[in-house]
Amino acid sequence: MDTETNVYDEQLSLQLAGGNQDLARQMLEMLLKELPALRTDMNQAYKQGDKAALYDNVHKINGSTRYCGVPAVGQAANELELLLKANHDELESALADLNTEIERLLLLA
Repeated sequence: MDTETNVYDEQLSLQLAGGNQDLARQMLEMLLKELPALRTDMNQAYKQGDKAALYDNVHKINGSTRYCGVPAVGQAANELELLLKANHDELESALADLNTEIERLLLLA
């Protein structure tokens, strides 16, 4: 997951938008606009031990990535969401991975 190609995949983004470049761009812009607040809320929920709020934010991030061609963030969000669904207690590493991938994506914006 450390290669730049996994941060944003333009071909995947275009494919997910049915070949519509404007739609692909709009979907990515919406994600980039929402992501900082979602990340803040996610980290706040983790610090407060609020697994329901943490799950809600991770689920929103995970869902949003499905339409944008951002495989690294999507994979990290999906892994954390699966851990939360399984009521797993060891979330710190997966949360750190998701934060790293979000940061990498935001640096490209």
